[in-house]
Amino acid sequence: MENLISKYRLWLVAILVVFTAVAVTQFDRLRINPSFNDYIPGGVGNHVYMQKLDSLFGGNEKIMLILTNGHGIINPETFDRLTKLTDELADVDGVERCMSIRDVLEIKLEDGFTSFDPIITDISSDSVGLANLGKRLLTNEMGKRFVSKDLTATAIILSKSPDVADNKIVPDIQQVIDVNPGDDQIYLGGLPYIRQSIKSYIKTDLLTLLPAALVLMVLMLYFSFREWKGVVLPFVVVILSIVFSFGLMGALGWEISLISVLLPIMLIAIANDYSIHLINLYQEKYREGSVTGLKEIAVLINRELRKPIVITALTTIGGMLGLLSHKMAPAAQLGILASFGIGTALLMSLYLVPVLLTFYRKPKVNRQENEGKISLVDRILNRFSTWISKAPKTVLGTFAGVAILSVGGMMLLKVDTNVESYFTGKSDIKKGIELVNQKFGGSQYVSVLFAGDVLAPETLKRMDEYTQKMETVSGIGNIISPSIFMRELSKGLNEPGEPGYGQLPQSEAEAEQYLELISMSGYEGQVSQFIDYNYQHARILVSLTDGSNQTGKKVLKALKDMTKGDPNVAFIAGPGLSKIQIADMVIQGQISSMILALLIIFILLTIIFKSFAAGTKGSLPLLLSSLFLFGLMGVLNIPLDIVTALLSSIMIGVGVDYTIHFLWRYKAEYIVCKDRSLAVTKTLQTAGRGIVFNALSVIVGFSALIFSSFAPLRFFGVLVVVSIFACLICALLLIPAIIVVYKPKFLEF
Repeated sequence: MENLISKYRLWLVAILVVFTAVAVTQFDRLRINPSFNDYIPGGVGNHVYMQKLDSLFGGNEKIMLILTNGHGIINPETFDRLTKLTDELADVDGVERCMSIRDVLEIKLEDGFTSFDPIITDISSDSVGLANLGKRLLTNEMGKRFVSKDLTATAIILSKSPDVADNKIVPDIQQVIDVNPGDDQIYLGGLPYIRQSIKSYIKTDLLTLLPAALVLMVLMLYFSFREWKGVVLPFVVVILSIVFSFGLMGALGWEISLISVLLPIMLIAIANDYSIHLINLYQEKYREGSVTGLKEIAVLINRELRKPIVITALTTIGGMLGLLSHKMAPAAQLGILASFGIGTALLMSLYLVPVLLTFYRKPKVNRQENEGKISLVDRILNRFSTWISKAPKTVLGTFAGVAILSVGGMMLLKVDTNVESYFTGKSDIKKGIELVNQKFGGSQYVSVLFAGDVLAPETLKRMDEYTQKMETVSGIGNIISPSIFMRELSKGLNEPGEPGYGQLPQSEAEAEQYLELISMSGYEGQVSQFIDYNYQHARILVSLTDGSNQTGKKVLKALKDMTKGDPNVAFIAGPGLSKIQIADMVIQGQISSMILALLIIFILLTIIFKSFAAGTKGSLPLLLSSLFLFGLMGVLNIPLDIVTALLSSIMIGVGVDYTIHFLWRYKAEYIVCKDRSLAVTKTLQTAGRGIVFNALSVIVGFSALIFSSFAPLRFFGVLVVVSIFACLICALLLIPAIIVVYKPKFLEF
């Protein structure tokens, strides 16, 4: 270290500048990918089924335009605007089908001829005619899909091609809306629009949360150390670790997801921890007055803290690497990138910070100016010391009680990966989601695919029975079924009162005749969404009234139960079910990452202190903090989702630092005084201060997430603050109480 400071400090700075420039050149390769289906590994489950559905029926994802008018949407102006929108949207690249009330047909037999006439050709201003038209729309099986029951909203439903990107089709749709103004309010809904909105929000979060977190960090550092070198040096470490991590992301070709928004916030909160301990010891040494030269102090703090800082960094990295057990690629990538960023922060804290410290002048500090004054942190630590000395068993009993209550709260914990719940407030996207779900049965669809003789009378009859049962299932909105369509077609081939009117075809040939008739009339596009061109596959298409996991699972179970044993049912799949598969991955990932992180920490603690007892006792605060965290989530009804599922690994990786710093300093103090209570008190008064500053740094850094555009990130920010505070309290109260009561031998030699 002496040679680095005296001979090579300028070389070190120059090399870092070069590496930083190289990392920045990789930023151009960064891309945002908001797709949640990409979280699911290819070749399994719903992902494979969706590809099959796309090949048979085209795009399965829907984009919905909702036109709302408090005075009613059955009026000439709205219909004219809707007609223009429908025509122009049909020509947008990536739109496979575009349907609205303009495409609703009335099928009937007149004078011996079958007619397929649009239910609306024009709209007069006659109030009686408008009322009759509204009734006809609401009683028409097809018309009910496009108007709300109160006739204040109408929908244009677009089927998106799977080959066209969201960021291409959504702006084109918005442009069509912009060039066709009107009095009606228009809202957008559907997964492609939600994903595109998420992409926009991710950009906003990266541009707002990063500066906010940095400002909070600067304020925290200044008020902690009261000198600018205590701000600048950790700040440099954090910025460089962020630059290097995103540079690595670009170099590896990894994409930015919703989860990736956490990366810079995590590094702001964690990467300055090691330099904080160095600055804290620097101030401690300078106040003592035994060493006054900055070069000497730089060498000394590096020597004294090198080992515990390396150890705490390794345990933090070990916790982060627990994320590798997630099947969701963005979660595993976050674990690697965060570990890399923390590793670079470790190296810069050990070598760059002491080197940069030597460029400063000696501080002009009156070491006596604060004599007699006790800070709030010191008063709290002194109180902790008193509690531990007088009633250590009471402290342990309190923690045991909290653990029991937390287990009860965990019973209430639920999993929900519904992307619709990611948006809060009164934004247009939130309003659009609510309108689609409440007035149009939802935009997320599930398909029941039939294969084989799908036009055989017995198959159509079963489809019809399923359709009738589906209408009674809570959580199912609209139903598009071959049997419904066949019944409507029969009305164009039979007079009311005749045996075949409103009935299913009695033979396969008759069913084919129905379809050929509709094809000859130019409306084959109406059929292609649920029967393929060679009549080998058909599907019943149902929408989910909301995007929650609870609704998705309930509908999926009902569909599986009613179709169980049907030889023609190939599978049940759809965009609305991807979240269920993601939820299963979240649960598995949460359990496996937590076990892996705890195992890594246990092994590292055992090696560091050369004792299995150290691994057990050192891991206990992390286990209790995890129980408290998940218990609190259950009580507060905060769901486990793709973001909050990362909490345990991050909390374990960060929280273990406080325990290690306490144990390390306690061992040194005990060697000197040979008195457990006194060693605990001295440890709290010295290392305790740095531990508190360390925890406050993490808490302040993550608190910036409360300003996020996404509800899961806001919850994550609050929960991290709670969990880190729990780890801090465990390190400063639980660990000392365990030491006093159980007298662990690994700390006494």
